[in-house]
Amino acid sequence: MTEFCGAKTKSSGKPCQRPAGWGTDHVGIGKCKLHGGATPIKHGLYSKYTSHRLADVVDRLANDEELLDLRKTIALQQALILDILERLEGGSLELDTKLANTLSGIADKLGRNIERRQKVEEGEKYILQVEEVQQLVEQITVIIREEVSDADAITRIGSRLKEVRW
Repeated sequence: MTEFCGAKTKSSGKPCQRPAGWGTDHVGIGKCKLHGGATPIKHGLYSKYTSHRLADVVDRLANDEELLDLRKTIALQQALILDILERLEGGSLELDTKLANTLSGIADKLGRNIERRQKVEEGEKYILQVEEVQQLVEQITVIIREEVSDADAITRIGSRLKEVRW
């Protein structure tokens, strides 16, 4: 089966029917030349580490409405916990500090996602937690360090971010 570019066309809004990677150095994979396939990934959090194939997956997932539904995330987290517990009971896994920390982290995130889901269902406005804001600031800082070559500018931006009243 031939893979197609699949990008939404401007003229008709239908998926592009050119072969995947048409006119690029990655024929058979990703978008065609006319839909950004020949353009190197220049922007975004993971741009320096993303291949064309992975970029297409990131784009597809970023536009997936189901990702906004926490039910699947909650179900995955519950399934991971159950799988670990079953393997512990079956003896194919030993509980060590690393596994205990992993299990604890999944359980913690599961609890927070259940709370978020309940708030969404009740129509409450979701408020970011301090830890989430800190993670966001850390990600912004990493991006700035990667993209800005002027050390003085980085220092100024960092100082301003610290002054922001979150």
